[in-house]
Amino acid sequence: MKFVLAAIIVQQMEEVGAAFSSSSFGLKSRTPFSLSSQINEESTIATATAVSGDDFIQASIGRAMKDHEFQFHYGSQIFGESSSSPSSSLIDADFISYNVGVGNGGPTELAIRNGHLIFETADAILSVEECEYLIQSARQTIAREKENDKGKDEVTNSDLGELRLSNLPAEALEKVKTLLKDQLYPILENRFGGENTSFGDLAVYDGLVLGTIAPSVSQPVHRDASLLTLNIPLSAPEAFVGGGTYVEGLKDGHNGFPLRMGQGKALCHSSGVLHAGTSIQQGERWVMVMFVVARDEPQIARRTHAEGLDAMHAQALDMARAAFTAGLQYAPKDHLLHMGVGQVASMMRDGPVMMDCLATASRYYPSSHKAAMTLGNIMLGNSRPRAALRHFERVLSDIDDKDLLDGSWMPLKSTAWEARSLAARSALICAEYEYSKGWHTYQTTGKQKERNWSKENLPIAIERLRTALIPAPDNEPMGEMLHRCEELLKDAYECNNLVSNATE
Repeated sequence: MKFVLAAIIVQQMEEVGAAFSSSSFGLKSRTPFSLSSQINEESTIATATAVSGDDFIQASIGRAMKDHEFQFHYGSQIFGESSSSPSSSLIDADFISYNVGVGNGGPTELAIRNGHLIFETADAILSVEECEYLIQSARQTIAREKENDKGKDEVTNSDLGELRLSNLPAEALEKVKTLLKDQLYPILENRFGGENTSFGDLAVYDGLVLGTIAPSVSQPVHRDASLLTLNIPLSAPEAFVGGGTYVEGLKDGHNGFPLRMGQGKALCHSSGVLHAGTSIQQGERWVMVMFVVARDEPQIARRTHAEGLDAMHAQALDMARAAFTAGLQYAPKDHLLHMGVGQVASMMRDGPVMMDCLATASRYYPSSHKAAMTLGNIMLGNSRPRAALRHFERVLSDIDDKDLLDGSWMPLKSTAWEARSLAARSALICAEYEYSKGWHTYQTTGKQKERNWSKENLPIAIERLRTALIPAPDNEPMGEMLHRCEELLKDAYECNNLVSNATE
């Protein structure tokens, strides 16, 4: 039985690891519950350090520094760099702001001011004509690149309908450089620079013009491989249906819908904020995205995380663990780094470390539900339904029924549906246990025992099952669970009435 449970744990961790393995987007360099409160993340770091060795860790940090130096030099040569003089003419009223919560801006949130905030310009910074010019320049260049890329084995940018900014025609590239110098760099320095930050000059190291034709699929939630991200819709909103930028964990009563901006407006945020481009159902949508780095902020944690993923995929597990550990020295509360250490542990069949990492990741970043869902599934497989229920309820509490709103993001709907179903299943198992225990007491003593747990929790389970059955009315196993929950709840009320009458 222990071997079966170990296999379940390993499988669940590998599934979560796969989900996070593509969690950093951008352009690569051209070269809870009480369990989590018992976890000391420093022990994870110490364990990994002891096994991997300081040499591996220092080598990973050294490679990250070189990668940063190359990126900044490359970007500044093509796109120019900022002047480190924020525009004093910009004020808060020039922006619409969104909040993901302090601590949720990624591993370099503290290196910038307002790292937990997202800013949208109140007015467009590009005219309709300028947007159309960039769309046509990108469209023509992609067509040429696609012709040149014929016969290549690998998937190219042109295959994906996207163009690297550095490959724009010379005239269009000059327009982008002017836009950066006159408007975008001043915006970034005004919103994210300040007296307590020292990231130095900024430079776009590259970017993309993305063209999407319906029907399309949404991106997975990810971080960008940069310090700051700029996103400018080039298409008019009426040119497509759907689309927008989904941002995970938006606070202040936000309904969880994707952010949709007008043509030519700019959205800027810490690249560590988890987000995703959403699908369009009709039309055609073009967006320009820029990835910005800073001279004096090498982003060791983000870069070593990327190196750890690469090493893990190559089965170089000691190197992967060293890379993740190096990152944790710079960002000890980054949930993706803890997930990385945990995935390496799962591949090494080290269940306790894997569980510790999952619990730590879930505690530090509850808006990402993968760790909590995996912990819940492991607890179910380990015959601990109450513990499983607590994890699923934590996910549902964070979602707060946003998935039930018309137009909410489909992956959020999927996660909530699964969490409701599994929470109800966990509650049903607990209620069955209470029922069997009460029946055993009655058989041995002749006395009924109150079933207060079932009376309190089964109505919630029933409501969750009814909600889950709305999009899947023909789901027979779920219908059977609902029927059994209703039976047990009725029986619990009858039992409690008998106990009450007997004591009067």
